[in-house]
Amino acid sequence: MAFIEGPDGKDRSKIFEWVSKIGLDAVELQMTYGPRTKPEKCIEYKALADDLGIRVSVHAAYYIVLTSSEEEKISRSIDTLNKTYELTDLLGGKEVILHPGPLYGGDEDEVSARFADNAAKFVEQLGSTDIGLFIETAGKVGQLGSVDQILSLSKQIEGVHPCIDFGHVHARTLGTLENADNIFALCNEIQGFLDNNPLKRAHFHYTPIHFGPRGEIQHRAVDDHYPEPEQKDLFGEAAVGESSRDGLFHPRPDPVAEALRTLPGEFTIISETHNSQEIGAKVLKESFFSNDREMRVKAGRSR
Repeated sequence: MAFIEGPDGKDRSKIFEWVSKIGLDAVELQMTYGPRTKPEKCIEYKALADDLGIRVSVHAAYYIVLTSSEEEKISRSIDTLNKTYELTDLLGGKEVILHPGPLYGGDEDEVSARFADNAAKFVEQLGSTDIGLFIETAGKVGQLGSVDQILSLSKQIEGVHPCIDFGHVHARTLGTLENADNIFALCNEIQGFLDNNPLKRAHFHYTPIHFGPRGEIQHRAVDDHYPEPEQKDLFGEAAVGESSRDGLFHPRPDPVAEALRTLPGEFTIISETHNSQEIGAKVLKESFFSNDREMRVKAGRSR
């Protein structure tokens, strides 16, 4: 991301001004390795974000696993989520994003039920809050997190909402979002969910993605092209999806923005394009604003 390479790249407090200067208005702060940000720093960030009209969301730690059957892991996960919520409140954020967790080779229905029980316990002990827990679609087939699972769990549990990651959906379904009609169908499904569950909200992530037979391999930039068929990527896997007529990684930003434009209400979409989050965000925003509707996008994640 360009911010890291700039003169203020080591001062995370400058990211809000930078995001505003390049015409964006949301940031997802990354607590993926734990809620380590100092409370006084969160208070500082909130003041800066509020002054510039920047919306803040928080991505929770990767090691939170509410799909586990081990009580100690669940206890640690809930403790970490509690700390994440405390910091998110100080930041003025309204969304905590969470990966539901691995299947551990278990039955999807059983693991989903276990997640629902553990998430419900967390929400119940949390008490009254306007911060939502947004569970994210997974990019790999060995994880809990298909669109159907995410929507079903969000419907079941008070305080839990869907985070739809277009790149993850594309990877998990082995390339279905190369077709623009499928992107529109996905947004229609989200609209149906929101229409039938008026207390629920939605949050979105976007990136083109490199995937293999097991799903997600790597986030890619908007302009990245597939390697030649005989080449391997850095992970030693051949590229999947060479049938793409343009040779680019999918899903593409234009049909995603066009489909999102059909959704009612306000929502945030976070660009996670590889090493170029602000570029992906600006492309999405420019495409979206061929219509006058408001959408919030971010320049990139900040630790």
